Amino acid sequence: MSKPKVVLIAGAAHGGTTIFNMMLGQHPDIFATGKLRDFPHGVVFEAANICSCGAPAADCPFWLEIRRRYQPIDEQPNEEKLPRLYDLISSLSGRTFVGDVTHNVGYAQLLQSIDGIDLYLVHVVRDGRAVVYSRIRKDLRIGTLGTSRWQRIRRIAAVSRHWMRQTSTYSRMEKQLGAKAVRVSYETICNNPRAALRPVGECLGLDFDAIGARLGSGQPFERVPHMIRGNRRLRSENNVVLRRDTSYLDEMPRLDRAIFQLASRVPVIS
Repeated sequence: MSKPKVVLIAGAAHGGTTIFNMMLGQHPDIFATGKLRDFPHGVVFEAANICSCGAPAADCPFWLEIRRRYQPIDEQPNEEKLPRLYDLISSLSGRTFVGDVTHNVGYAQLLQSIDGIDLYLVHVVRDGRAVVYSRIRKDLRIGTLGTSRWQRIRRIAAVSRHWMRQTSTYSRMEKQLGAKAVRVSYETICNNPRAALRPVGECLGLDFDAIGARLGSGQPFERVPHMIRGNRRLRSENNVVLRRDTSYLDEMPRLDRAIFQLASRVPVIS
């Protein structure tokens, strides 16, 4: 049996991985799933989680069938069950590549270590200041970060260090995978999708030129059929168009930028 082909879109949370997974899912040879880590456990099939088809993920006919076929092997070791999961998704969808997403370096390294998976890596990198600013805004919005200045400083430092560790690890994986790895910047994805997609197409042997031109002209995404994880608004709404979020450039406090620089050891450009 041939190995399932997996395109792993790896990067930081709030770093553009969902939108790029959706971009790849515009191609008829790629099935974009969102994050499959812990499938079928964790939050994937909780009542509040909605598949991009519009149905609750737990009731989606596509994923019900995948779960039915996968259940007998769920207790097997990862090196046996994960290739089977990807193969099931590829076979049932009729698409050559499965587009998975991760923000977890351990999961990415696990997939790289499994001989039964034909792995391709797309490392999506966004300006670390934007990642940190977006994360802090979310923490404040959902109430997990209080108003204490020291609490905020500690949280910014922790997110900054995590972003740097992720970026460094995925960069090492790029080198290890060689021609089967591509790095793409979030800024290029939004500003010039044709340029962002071109090296990915060369890596996978697929033509994304028409997709890049369409999205770059401001036309909306076509809804991907069954994405079950990732930014819920992006995967659920109609008429999603590419738009770069640059709010951090004007709104991120100078102190927060300085903390990011110290914690991540990345020079900050004003």
